[in-house]
Amino acid sequence: MMRASRPFLALAAVALLGGCAALSGKHGSFTVYAPRLAAPAATTSATPVDWQLVVETPRTSAALDTPRITVAPTPGVLEVYPEARWRDPVPQLLRSLVVQAFDDSGRLGGVSGGDGLSAEYALAIEVRDFQAELDGGAARAAIRFNAKLFDHRANRIVATRAFEATSPAATSDVASVVPAFETALGDVLPSLVEWTLTEGSRHRGAKSSPP
Repeated sequence: MMRASRPFLALAAVALLGGCAALSGKHGSFTVYAPRLAAPAATTSATPVDWQLVVETPRTSAALDTPRITVAPTPGVLEVYPEARWRDPVPQLLRSLVVQAFDDSGRLGGVSGGDGLSAEYALAIEVRDFQAELDGGAARAAIRFNAKLFDHRANRIVATRAFEATSPAATSDVASVVPAFETALGDVLPSLVEWTLTEGSRHRGAKSSPP
């Protein structure tokens, strides 16, 4: 498990973006960032499904289970931007964005990020990386996670896959890193949606086929 170390000093002052707000807490002022997903491209070829899905709260290490925005100046070392926060801890933030991606696709009979939905399938995610990474002076946003699709009623794994997306940032300051995270999320979440719908529909068809 990776361990957060001393605060990372951003190379430029924190700038406000459209999806953030300045707050003041007991440790001083900080900026809260709320990454946004781009509107999905219009498509007429995507096939809708009539089953429902629960997106479980992703699991991750203690170092990433926080609203602090982390950065890896070298492999295996995590530090934080001291004057910046995500709007939620990473697991809750990612879950809400995953649910939004499924909603935006318009292809599911129903999707929920919590209890209360009698869903046929459940999506479990284990986050390995959700941080900025520095490499030879260049910065990038890095998102890596494993996803497992469960038959919710039988409690059996239907499919599993690793996902990864990185996106370069203009500079290493947090105001440049956050848009890079939005780009990486815009790359990886549509792939997660497509994979989930494909594997769930394949499994559902196999269940309904006569032996």
